Amino acid sequence: MNLVLTIAVATIVAIMLAVALFCIVTRYFEARYDRTYMTHDERGFKRALAGKVVLWDWEESVVRGPTAPHIEFVALDPATGGRRMIKLLDPRTGSINLRPQYCAPLPFEATTADSHKVLVEARVQFSLNRELLKHVYEIQEFGLALDTRIQSAFRAEIGKRRDEELRAALHAVERGAIEQLRRAEEEGDEAGEPGMALGVRFHTSSFSYSQPDEFAAPTLGGAIVPGGGTPEQQVAARAFAHAQGVLALRPQQIDLLADAFKGRDPASTSAILSLLDMQTRQNIAEALAASGQLVVLTAQELGLFGAAAQRDALTRSRASSDPPSAA
Repeated sequence: MNLVLTIAVATIVAIMLAVALFCIVTRYFEARYDRTYMTHDERGFKRALAGKVVLWDWEESVVRGPTAPHIEFVALDPATGGRRMIKLLDPRTGSINLRPQYCAPLPFEATTADSHKVLVEARVQFSLNRELLKHVYEIQEFGLALDTRIQSAFRAEIGKRRDEELRAALHAVERGAIEQLRRAEEEGDEAGEPGMALGVRFHTSSFSYSQPDEFAAPTLGGAIVPGGGTPEQQVAARAFAHAQGVLALRPQQIDLLADAFKGRDPASTSAILSLLDMQTRQNIAEALAASGQLVVLTAQELGLFGAAAQRDALTRSRASSDPPSAA
């Protein structure tokens, strides 16, 4: 009897040890400073693991598999120079990368304080925050939320400055954008606060921008006429271009012209005004010639009378034609 009892106890102990060993082998996870795991149960997110952990609760499991949230972001592809998606959660093992990463959203438009459009390429260094992974778990499209937050921060900072101030304020814009991103995390990391944290630590930011040509070639019907267009298209495009007079300039174009005169010496300003004056006279002459009628105008009616350029040319011509005076 004693022998049977001993064997039964030994069998139970062996089974318990086997179960414990199975749990240790299959439910043991080691989280490091640069890697962690999220767990959940039937109520949703439960915790982010830290250190060496065995999941003794059978209802608790690591977030992984096809139902795991898509934690990914847009990054630069060094091989092609384009963009690619980087996954921060391994769907097979459930491992989550906590190392700093660089998010590079697709180029986006922003508007300055004086309504100039600029095309922005931003780079933001970030890493997932182990303490706030609950928010990462709850966000349906992490990559889209991250891109939107970055674009919003840069648009807000660029919108505070005029286009002529933007070039000298690159570092100020970068500092302002990263401060906005950090503030959004702090203001949405607890229940009852406005907004929602992304569960991210933002480290650094940088950006570059380009401006579209405000004086781009005119279009016909919204599309630029190609060089091989029909003669009728070319004539229509030229007529449309000639119709764009001074009053057709948009406020942004006038602002760019005003910027061209800022900080220039009187000689440079005079040269620019002379070029604009000559271009205006050329437009007048072409418009008159395009009418197909004989038009007779005096120099005074064309505004050529008393022009400084003509007076200077006439003075030089007379000076070169006069014989040198005898000593």
